[in-house]
Amino acid sequence: MSDDVRSGPDPQDDALRLRRRSLIVRDCLLVALLGLPTLVWYGLWRFAGTSLVTAAAAALLTGMLAVLAAVPIKRVRAQLLGLALLAVSVSAAALTGEARDYFVPGILVDSAYAAVLFGSALVRRPLIGVVLKAVAGRWLFRPPGSARAHMLLTLLWATRFLVEAAVMTVLYVHGDVDLLLAVRLAMRAPLQIVCAAITVAVLTRDALRTGRTARESR
Repeated sequence: MSDDVRSGPDPQDDALRLRRRSLIVRDCLLVALLGLPTLVWYGLWRFAGTSLVTAAAAALLTGMLAVLAAVPIKRVRAQLLGLALLAVSVSAAALTGEARDYFVPGILVDSAYAAVLFGSALVRRPLIGVVLKAVAGRWLFRPPGSARAHMLLTLLWATRFLVEAAVMTVLYVHGDVDLLLAVRLAMRAPLQIVCAAITVAVLTRDALRTGRTARESR
């Protein structure tokens, strides 16, 4: 076999890159589906003048439909978790009669995520690595990414949740619901997509490098 043939594109590398693009597209669609019920809730309450109870019911119905829409992109579990958070959020606003309380559960969840991720990094067991190793052990494959990459990715996600929780807490105290929603939509989707893209890119690059090294050593 000639050197030109050996140096050509590797089908495995192409497959990994295609999978990376597919994952990013799915995450973008998931973010859109997760955000839709919130827009319905806000639109009915702010512009249609409905009660927070009616807006809550409409948002939950939208969330259930979003779960069905998540089936083709294989993100049902994430959508169900989003539906659970939505149910708590709209209930909080409806029970207190304060629209801004819709954002309290999200702030608490983001704070908890940040605390757990930073805590795992502090004890030198970055959560990203722990999860990847658990999945790898179940499916019998080598977990992608080095220990350093796992640590950096864990800190990346921890910072992402901490920043959103801190900003939303300040805005919650300020009490402007319109600003709360605008900032949440402006921050959550971009932060989620960027962090997901970085994570997939780092892990895919490591998998490609490991695969090439293994093939060259044969």
